[in-house]
Amino acid sequence: MCERLRGASLMLALLFALLLAPIGATRANPICAADQSMRIQIGAQSFDVSLAASEQERERGLSGRAALKPGNGMWFVFPEPGRHGFWMRDMNFPIDLVWVSPARQVLGAISLQPCGHDTCPIHMAPAPVGYVLEINAGEFAGKAGDEVVWRCAH
Repeated sequence: MCERLRGASLMLALLFALLLAPIGATRANPICAADQSMRIQIGAQSFDVSLAASEQERERGLSGRAALKPGNGMWFVFPEPGRHGFWMRDMNFPIDLVWVSPARQVLGAISLQPCGHDTCPIHMAPAPVGYVLEINAGEFAGKAGDEVVWRCAH
């Protein structure tokens, strides 16, 4: 009797894991360690990015930086997909903001200009996103539906 229960429990656990596997698969490839650099590829374009994975890093973003080298950016990773908002407070240069779905597809992009300290609107994602890429304004040449891939430096 005990062997039969153990076997049934194992089968239920396996079935449950198989049912949940597609949910986990929609989250992206593993995120790089904090001390590793990353390269984001969208179509023929690639960007060397720093990672904003913690709440503090996401809140600070590129604020306060004097400039951003061409081909560089910041990659925002969210613990849960959502319609996350971004603003340009304390920014010193314009950027392209690329919304990326949890399934690693471009949802859209907008170009944003720096704003005054008290007059910064919040720009909301058009749909739930898992990631956002910030790069220099005018650099993004992709389109909605493009696949987003990243690699960690070794």
